[in-house]
Amino acid sequence: MRLGEIMGAAGLQVFAEIGLVLFSAIFAGVLAYTFAKRNRPTFDRARRAPLEDAAPCEGESSTDE
Repeated sequence: MRLGEIMGAAGLQVFAEIGLVLFSAIFAGVLAYTFAKRNRPTFDRARRAPLEDAAPCEGESSTDE
């Protein structure tokens, strides 16, 4: 018997199919969460966060000398 015949007879392809279904479901869930209108304010704040000036934290010195 060759290795291909042994692996084919073992019935392991079901694990690949289960993994594909799980990945697809999780990916669809992430897409739905990302593009849901109720999450728009959260993503708008995150999009603008790098552009907003924040006050320096305690113990930090300003580098604008």
